[in-house]
Amino acid sequence: PWAKLQGHRAMAHQAQFSVGAVVFVPDNEAAYLPKRVVECKGLGAATQLTVGPVSGNGQSERVPKDKLSQVVDADPLSLEGADDMVKFTSLTEGALLHNLRTRYNRNSIYSAAGAILISVNPFKPLQGVYTAEAQERCRRADAKSLPELPPHVYVLSETAFRGMLHEQKQQAILISGESGAGKTEAAKACIKYIVARSSSAHSAPSNAQFIETCILEANPILEAFGNAKTLRNNNSSRFGKWTEIHFDATGQIRTAKSTSYLLEKSRVVEHAKGERSYHVLYQLCAGATSKDKQALKLPDSSSLRYLGASSKLQVSGIDDKADWARTSSAFGVFQLGPPEVSAVQRVLAAVLNIGNVGFEAVQMAAQDDGSRVLSSTMPFVEAVASLLEIEEEALERALTVKSVGKFPVVQVPQPPDKASVARDALAKALYGSLFDWMLARINEKMNPGGAGGADTRRTIGLLDIFGFEAFARNSLEQLLINFANEKLQQYFNVYIFKMEEEECRAEGVACPQLEFADNSQVMALLEVKPTGLMSLINEEVIVPNASDANLLSKMQERHRASPSFKPLPRARGEGFVVTHYAGDVDYSISGFVDKSKDALPAELSQLLATSRMVLVRSFFSPDGDTGGGNTGGVETPRGVGTPRG
Repeated sequence: PWAKLQGHRAMAHQAQFSVGAVVFVPDNEAAYLPKRVVECKGLGAATQLTVGPVSGNGQSERVPKDKLSQVVDADPLSLEGADDMVKFTSLTEGALLHNLRTRYNRNSIYSAAGAILISVNPFKPLQGVYTAEAQERCRRADAKSLPELPPHVYVLSETAFRGMLHEQKQQAILISGESGAGKTEAAKACIKYIVARSSSAHSAPSNAQFIETCILEANPILEAFGNAKTLRNNNSSRFGKWTEIHFDATGQIRTAKSTSYLLEKSRVVEHAKGERSYHVLYQLCAGATSKDKQALKLPDSSSLRYLGASSKLQVSGIDDKADWARTSSAFGVFQLGPPEVSAVQRVLAAVLNIGNVGFEAVQMAAQDDGSRVLSSTMPFVEAVASLLEIEEEALERALTVKSVGKFPVVQVPQPPDKASVARDALAKALYGSLFDWMLARINEKMNPGGAGGADTRRTIGLLDIFGFEAFARNSLEQLLINFANEKLQQYFNVYIFKMEEEECRAEGVACPQLEFADNSQVMALLEVKPTGLMSLINEEVIVPNASDANLLSKMQERHRASPSFKPLPRARGEGFVVTHYAGDVDYSISGFVDKSKDALPAELSQLLATSRMVLVRSFFSPDGDTGGGNTGGVETPRGVGTPRG
């Protein structure tokens, strides 16, 4: 199909159109609209094209000369809203977009382009889409009729299941798209179908049933801890996830494992106006009983800086109290007992209290100005120390004093701005470590004791990762997310066009020269060593006196001639612009170096390693030691040690 698309792009400007023919005409709002040709005169650059409504009476209009080259014939199937666009005789951008819009308007959110499933987010629940009948229809379809079924995520999942089971080939489902496109919901639908398909293969033993339940119940936990409301989406995944499911020879699920990537820890301490931090923080505030809130030392959520500064506490369509009950229920599936649930709640409450700690400058006689905790915020220091079971005075000192050197060690007071950075680093480290611990517990239960019976050939993997992002303000997080999407786009290009070539050879026809949007230039800008942006960022982090200004200067010096890189106009701030495959994105350089270091000051790390709370101590002890301690003897799942960064 993509060979057709490129070929028709190339020929569009040469076309002459018959009176009465239907064509797609560029439109500023709708991208393309179908129009009927009223008159077509002249050739080449002298062509004059007049079009009117496809049906009925209406005003005719002359197509502007600068848009003539984009006018293309309308494939009749695209006007009807066909299931599979590979059947078009003329696959153009206009035909593709109009076909998707036509189907979307009648609530058909899935369309096919050969082996590729395209979905359009309806932003509303749809009746009759994800039904038991739809699952059964896919399960019962034979090899010939399965591809003929209406496009659906269940058809895609069934195809992967059969490839795994009958061909004994590893299967991977890649879900990509921009932020807010509906990737998370599509991933959940795939997993639910695969689990149901496994259950229907045979009468499942109790162990298989438990693992299947774990796979499904991992979603509410990971969404609570890893998803947030953004400007685009009320349930945006702020981490990437690769889920791998292993089967035995009968199609029964034997084990599963999830791997996370790039948790956006900065969201814990800051987020754009109109957005929120992670769901679980609001869920705890809404769902905890009055007695629990008193024990967790939680004030009203509107007074918590990390939640109330620039976000919406309550969002239409999100019921934080009900979601907390759902999350708590899922804790039980993974056998978190009351002591462990209490420990999780205490860490979350400590994170929220940390955000309200403030600092004021203190003049020092023989040193630069230092800082101390504002007296009005000392109750929050007391709350954090109590919740984490560490010494209150030691916590205040670790936030405001930095130890420098080894022999001798010099105690250097920190000004308020640096103390605030340390405070936020503590919150991010605690939250990130808790997320890793929770994921490790989920994996431990989905792969009990490294259960046998699975075959690496019988594996289905599913990648659900951030979509391409371009906000009003973009930072290091967006650069990393967009870099990941560039890599996926690169892989997609290679895979799809190789598949086209193989299909042509199988049919014994000559393969046309395939042209596509090559992103090799921007990939070179991002990843080539030692001058790519990623290498420059990593280099700047380890040099003395590292700074955002120095990093930006190096980027501009090395890449001023790159077609994919340009300086950010001063009117928009200090930063740079990258021309991605999806368009130009402005990046603000502010915070790049600190975010890249993602370092918790040694004073705080060492203090937390002395916590009398087993869970917290396991996060920060060099060997993951859980020693003795309180919190009811909470055990740390295998594989949990020091946090990343």
